[in-house]
Amino acid sequence: MRREQIRIALEEAIKLGAHKEFVIVGSLSVLGLKEVPPEMMSMSIDIDFFPLHDQTHVQEISAELGEDSSFHESHGYYLDPISADVLVLPPGWMERMVLHEFGDLSVYFLDVNDTAISKYVRSADNDFRWIDAGFEAGILDLDKIDARAKFSMDYPGEDDKRRVRNGIESHRAAMKDSGALRMDLLDTIRARPDARIANLIDDDYVYTGLILHSSDDRVVQEVGKAVLVIHDSTSWDFIPSVGDTCIVSYSDGECQIIHDADSPGPCPV
Repeated sequence: MRREQIRIALEEAIKLGAHKEFVIVGSLSVLGLKEVPPEMMSMSIDIDFFPLHDQTHVQEISAELGEDSSFHESHGYYLDPISADVLVLPPGWMERMVLHEFGDLSVYFLDVNDTAISKYVRSADNDFRWIDAGFEAGILDLDKIDARAKFSMDYPGEDDKRRVRNGIESHRAAMKDSGALRMDLLDTIRARPDARIANLIDDDYVYTGLILHSSDDRVVQEVGKAVLVIHDSTSWDFIPSVGDTCIVSYSDGECQIIHDADSPGPCPV
């Protein structure tokens, strides 16, 4: 999808009523920032939108320009009206929208970092693909997302907050200096959608549990029922294997690993 296709659809919507200002949310909000974004960020054929000031008459728009409409059949994409009330977004999102004007038509695109938070809340496979592509392309800013998600967010429930925190922490651990992602680490964590990623305490603390992911720079360990920690194993001398049950202890700047009750092996951190 491209910005031009959104213009075509919304210019048709203008003909149906009083609306001339619209907000684009969801995956295609990236088109406010990038004319040609990564394919994985712009594959959606449904344009999630709502009128900026008044959400009346959206069903008329849906009937004429929505899924299975003649417009959909002839163009291959369609307008999908949503309610702004269902979005979980950080304060100030309206001020951060990106405006594009096409004659009488004004289109406001949700800021991509705000979109990422709403996608973390959903945490569906297609949401993760969009976020992954955004980080690898340098479009998303993890620090901005983290700051907005931490402060003044009004989450519908604790599970929503947990999913957002998990998403942020897993992406922080998965991010390489090159900007590429450790996808095998992300796959491991996403295979346990009900788990919680705990903050790592790297001084005078002991973690015991099963190793779920192991590489030369990251180790994921299950340390309680549905509780995960992510260790930075860059300087470890001994890297445990997936399936091992280990004790990982931190004390005075050093890490020790006891592998299945074998003798501990020091690994400076």
